[in-house]
Amino acid sequence: MIKRRIITVAAILVMAALGAPAGLAVTKIVNRIIARVNNEIVTQRQFEQKQRDLRNELAQHYSGADLETQYRQKSADMLRSMIDEDLLVQKAKDDDINVETDVVKEMDQIREENHLASLQDLEKAIEAQGMIWEDYQDQMRRQLLMQRVIEREVGSRITPTRDVALKYFQDHLKDFASPAGLRLAEIRISTDNRKPEEADKRAQDALAELKSGAKWEDVVKKYSDDNTNGPSGDIGFFPEGTLAPVVASAVAKLDVNDYSNVVKTSHGDLILRVLEIRSGGTPKFEEVESRVDEALYQQRIQVDLRNYLARLRCESYVTVAPAFMDSGAAKCANAPSDEPSAEPAEQ
Repeated sequence: MIKRRIITVAAILVMAALGAPAGLAVTKIVNRIIARVNNEIVTQRQFEQKQRDLRNELAQHYSGADLETQYRQKSADMLRSMIDEDLLVQKAKDDDINVETDVVKEMDQIREENHLASLQDLEKAIEAQGMIWEDYQDQMRRQLLMQRVIEREVGSRITPTRDVALKYFQDHLKDFASPAGLRLAEIRISTDNRKPEEADKRAQDALAELKSGAKWEDVVKKYSDDNTNGPSGDIGFFPEGTLAPVVASAVAKLDVNDYSNVVKTSHGDLILRVLEIRSGGTPKFEEVESRVDEALYQQRIQVDLRNYLARLRCESYVTVAPAFMDSGAAKCANAPSDEPSAEPAEQ
């Protein structure tokens, strides 16, 4: 199964997975237009495919009644999300935003994370899973275009002052309290597919590069056998007393951004880096200021993005067939009055 990086556009948008197309129905279904977004259309076939993708994605985490509940909640905004995507992509194109270089970088990162030798090998792996390579690239391109518009038009305008951040921190002290512990990153050299002496040499080579001044992220990318934890190899926060003794001993005297010597485990060799040290209890504001800023950003981005999308709707020609609902429909002074009557689209 191809692992893929997830580009988070915003929690407010319901993104369907980049999954394989579902099987064709036995009977031919007329493909009808259910929405128009300027010069783009949304068809019933696209809508139903998104519904299937959403159910398949949710089924990886839920089952039974929980699955049905989650599906009902998220599918209610499905058409809204499809219209949102079209509006954002059109805005990017209108503003001549180009992400082709970023598409290549993202694809190359996916290739590396899946330990494939070339982009051609990635293409073969994608198609082996039933996906169309061009569609996979196009969805990646669309997400990057949306991300660029959101960052520029919405995210860049969210700049809370220090006083606002401090007040938020004081009002949410319990949210920032935590047990004592460490947040760690790792370079993992597995012994699953190599001899112990080969793993040891690879780990020592990685350590030597770090000591010679190489960037941690570059060494992670070059040597680590597990690239699923982001470019820094962040493996998360560990409360005091939960680390394996050999690991706890290796990081006990390290300061933030320091790294350990090679640590041998039953599954391979590790080099560990301390990303954060928490003393436990309620921290000082300065110790968690970046977390406070992130919390404020996430709080604001959903509201501000929704408002921005409503404004885009009012500046655009958006109509929806009567049998369908756009939960993001905006009240505009000059809203188009004619609606598509779910007319057949081109096959």
